[in-house]
Order: sequence, then C-alpha cells, then structure tokens
Amino acid sequence: MSRKAEEKRREFQSRQMQKLGLDFEFLDAFEARDLSVEECQKAANTWPSPTLREDVACFTSHRMAWKVIVERNERTLILEDDAVLSENFTDAIRSIKARGDSWDRVYDLEFAPRPHILARSPVWTDGIHRATRVFQNRVGTAGYIIGPRAAAKMLEDTKNYALIDAYFWHRAWLKAYQIEPAPVVQMQFLDGSADRSAFVRKSIDRAFTPQSRLRKNLLRLWLEGIKARNLVRGWLGGETRPLQIDRASFVSDAEPAATASA
Repeated sequence: MSRKAEEKRREFQSRQMQKLGLDFEFLDAFEARDLSVEECQKAANTWPSPTLREDVACFTSHRMAWKVIVERNERTLILEDDAVLSENFTDAIRSIKARGDSWDRVYDLEFAPRPHILARSPVWTDGIHRATRVFQNRVGTAGYIIGPRAAAKMLEDTKNYALIDAYFWHRAWLKAYQIEPAPVVQMQFLDGSADRSAFVRKSIDRAFTPQSRLRKNLLRLWLEGIKARNLVRGWLGGETRPLQIDRASFVSDAEPAATASA
C-alpha cells in the first residue's frame, strides 16, 4: 500500500521487488486529507485512546487491501511502502507458500523493536527462517501474509474503526506466527535504533477522543481483557523476548505499499 504522491518510496519499492524477482502491484492508500472532522470523530468514538486522522486512513487502507484479497481469492503479502526486505526474503516467502496452512494462520514478517510474547519453540523451520506462534504483539502491520478467508473475517471484525496495529494481531480466532530472522523492517529501524520516540504517532491536525467517557472506559476494559487473555496464553506456553533479525541481510539504497502474491 502506498500513497500516490510518494514517488520516491514507489521507486524504491519497484527496485526492491525487481531485484528480488517478485511480482507486485501498488494499492493506492486512502488519503488522510480526504477524511472529514465528522468521520474522524465517528471513528474515535469506537476506540479508547486518542485517534489521529492518519490512523483512520491506515485502517481504511488495510481494509481496502483485504477486499482485494477476498475478490482475488489468493493468499497475499501486504507491505506498507516503508518496508525494507532482506536478501533472504524470497526464501521465507517460498517456505510459507509451500505449506498447507489452515485458513486462519497469518504470518508476521516484520521486525519491531519491542519485546513480543512468543511460544518457546517454533512450529517449523526451513533451515534459514522459522515460524513461531505469537501470543502478544501490539505493533506492526508493515509486512504480513494473509489468506482470503482470514481477510474476509477481518473485514467482518473491523466494521468499526480500531487502531490497526493494536487490533489486528489480537483476534481470538487468528493464529499469528512470527517469521525469524524477521525479513521485513521499516526503514526507521534499519540502523538498529529502538528509540521509543519512533512509536510516537504524528498527525497533521489534532487527535480525536471518544465523546462519551463511559464508552471510553468500557472500550478500555474490553481491550485490557484481550490483553489479559493473551498474557495468560503467553504465561502457559511462551516467553517474552525481542525479535531476532539479521541486519547484515538488509541493503537499503534509497528512501522507501505494495502488494505481492504469496
């Protein structure tokens, strides 16, 4: 997924895909400037934390991508336009493609510099990459693989706005698996920085908050319940640790979404 105006990022992605021999196409991202104040406020009323105009646009863009996946009825790799791919990226894609996974399995290929709660052992390895069940991951939709039935289920679950990173990976029905060493990283983290300021969301205007304090508190309790469920699962069968990444396998030659079939 990529904004049409981001010409440099599109050029970067085109070179990156061609170098790796991947077929791809750009999906024009939803523009934040096209949202009215009323639309932003309506979205904010369904999420407890402050909502930015860009958050709603990102949410809408991923929904647009899921609709395309459902229409084409094929498992697909979704990349945001600042995603940098490792030299071994195609090996990971090939291993995932060869597996007869259930419809509800979704793969997270992205590195994020925050600890995740993962299973203690991977479910499979191809000698280079391994896939491990994720119990808690609150950031990261820059690079993931999802099939048509899971995409359709996500569309059903997201009729109301939600902060996509915090919501996507925590569906009770979804089986999330992390690929390591992570073959996707956002350019801002490529130098090894784990600065928490990188997670501070910037906006072109003010943040919107729920108009009802009661609703805000109920939504917060609901989210904390989901968090607690995942923590229990993690305590029973997982461990908290940072994701593994081979930084030497990334070569960035320019400023960097695209979608590619998986």
